[in-house]
Amino acid sequence: MGACLGVQNAQFVIYVKTGDKKHAGTDANVKIKLHDKNGNNTDDLVLDNFFRNDFESGQLDVFPIKDLKIKNFDGHVCRVEFWRDNAGLGADWYVDKIVVENRKTNDIYIFPVFRWIRPDYHYLIEHLDTSLPQCDPHPDQRKEELEAKREVYQTAQKVPNGPAQIKVMPADEAFSFDYKWDIVKTK
Repeated sequence: MGACLGVQNAQFVIYVKTGDKKHAGTDANVKIKLHDKNGNNTDDLVLDNFFRNDFESGQLDVFPIKDLKIKNFDGHVCRVEFWRDNAGLGADWYVDKIVVENRKTNDIYIFPVFRWIRPDYHYLIEHLDTSLPQCDPHPDQRKEELEAKREVYQTAQKVPNGPAQIKVMPADEAFSFDYKWDIVKTK
């Protein structure tokens, strides 16, 4: 992964894959912290490549981190904490995943995100983040996200004794006009 320019002297390289959805890119300011299993973490790291439009829809951005002087940080990243502000015209942001490469040990840590990122909320994502609800290391974050989804995905029975259906499909989940047109043409 580290074949990109500018990463030769980096201690860590952070890769951020913005989702390929409509309005998924952001102009907001993004920061991240790396955490190890001993409870140590880096300072806030600003993810910004000068003179480049970072975090565009469907784009993979590469951020070399050169001078991490963190006492007792063991280099094994078990968790990332990241957030964005609400700056810029297009501040909404959908992240597919974050990958952290330790250039000294050649270890790669994958953090699946697959969600819209709210402004000023610190997301905590574990390495290979999958867990049962009762084993979730961040139950408050899970609860808050589920409550937000319940508001967006309200259901109703449109036919008596029929199955529950979504009242209004959220715009980012609805089929595009082109996709609907393809279905109609095929039919």
